[in-house]
Amino acid sequence: MKIRIISIGNKAPKWVEESLSSYASRIQHPVSLEWVEIKSEVKFDSVPQKKKQEAQRLRTHLSNTYVVALDENGPQYSSVDFSEKLSSWIDNFPSITFVIGGADGLDPSVINESSAILSLSQMTLPHHLVKIFLVEQIYRSLSILNNHPYHRE
Repeated sequence: MKIRIISIGNKAPKWVEESLSSYASRIQHPVSLEWVEIKSEVKFDSVPQKKKQEAQRLRTHLSNTYVVALDENGPQYSSVDFSEKLSSWIDNFPSITFVIGGADGLDPSVINESSAILSLSQMTLPHHLVKIFLVEQIYRSLSILNNHPYHRE
């Protein structure tokens, strides 16, 4: 099972990379985690145009996978509920791709074409923290599914 996380943005600071590596290293076989970083558009006339250009580059990574778009307007889940969702996706699809938009979010077409939408919070979160939060919740969900004591209720 491959879980891919695609994010639009600039290179992460060292502390972010260290946090991401820490959680990613805890994720065990048969699940593998893959990161795809897409640079933000820097030449654009308008935000909608920027988002459309980023969407075109995103689409090259979105075939033959279950796509989960992160969007503040999507449904929110508890960690246990998210683990149940993740379990269902793992059981039914060979790969799952989470898509994190840039500073201005995802183009509406990417959200509409996604298999599912997920909101991590109603609050506005910094891009780098979204990546950390997402990978931690993936690790937590896998821990819940494997009865590992990481998650406590």
